[in-house]
Amino acid sequence: MKVHFIKMHGSSNDFVMVDEWKNVIIPEDKKADFSVRVSERHTGIGSDGVIFVQKSEKADAKFIFYNPDGTIAEMCGNGIRCFAKYIYDTGHVAKTNLNVETLAGIKNLKLTLFNDKVEQVRVDMGSPQLMRGEIGITGDALDTFIDQKVDVDGIAYSITAVGTGNPHAVLFVDDVNRVDVVGIGQKIRNMHEIFPKGVNVHFVQDLGRNEFRIRSYERGVENETLACGTGVCASAVAAVIRKKLDPRKMLRFFTLGGELNVEFEVEEGKITKVFLIGPVVEAFRGDIEYDPSEKFQKAAYSFIERIIHTKFNA
Repeated sequence: MKVHFIKMHGSSNDFVMVDEWKNVIIPEDKKADFSVRVSERHTGIGSDGVIFVQKSEKADAKFIFYNPDGTIAEMCGNGIRCFAKYIYDTGHVAKTNLNVETLAGIKNLKLTLFNDKVEQVRVDMGSPQLMRGEIGITGDALDTFIDQKVDVDGIAYSITAVGTGNPHAVLFVDDVNRVDVVGIGQKIRNMHEIFPKGVNVHFVQDLGRNEFRIRSYERGVENETLACGTGVCASAVAAVIRKKLDPRKMLRFFTLGGELNVEFEVEEGKITKVFLIGPVVEAFRGDIEYDPSEKFQKAAYSFIERIIHTKFNA
């Protein structure tokens, strides 16, 4: 079968989008398989996730997100911003202030237009989760996980965990360019005795003046990504908690893929809402042949990629 797709990205965090507004294109029991195939960067289109666009009975639209490994995710900050641009630019929803149904609840999005096309999206990510039980961490459900020491190969790392629809482990470091993001990130992500369902891992460098540099290892992608929207939000919350920054001021994050901004709504000194702000871009559209009966074998991680990655992390 031929499947039409749209390739989009937010701060180089890229996604394949399939429009199921009028009817289901990929059967529910095949969505995971389809997502794995098209996300493969050697034999597929290549992406950090697949988004299915559907109508909603609860909101203006429904956002369904699959990771490149075929697992379904509750939310994706950059993905839902791309989703918002698509449904507005195509005319599915003719509003610049809209609500979207996700597995993490209803999300409000505000769109900034240029020449009647969406240029930037501001997402209300809701209230951050700080309790272990909310995030999905072992231990006392009503306890937090702030500045907790975790041993990786004999080295103690201080982690602050924050939930923003997905679980995140935030580590503040002196220089993100000297961190083995994949090596350390993978080990922390798979510490199931602490994070039973896995965790996204973020390395954050404080540049001063409410500005940060960040690199991220994402579960589901199982690699470093150029940006992670929910991770940036979680890192912003962790920065306020640990470094006691003024949450009334905007925080700027420089990801490998571009800049993302975070704002807060604060009541009685407590962060009640987190807002993710950034640009969105449509890269291209096309068609791909998909045969669900065909046996799929994921391409091997190539030698040239290992060389590039090794140099990048040096």
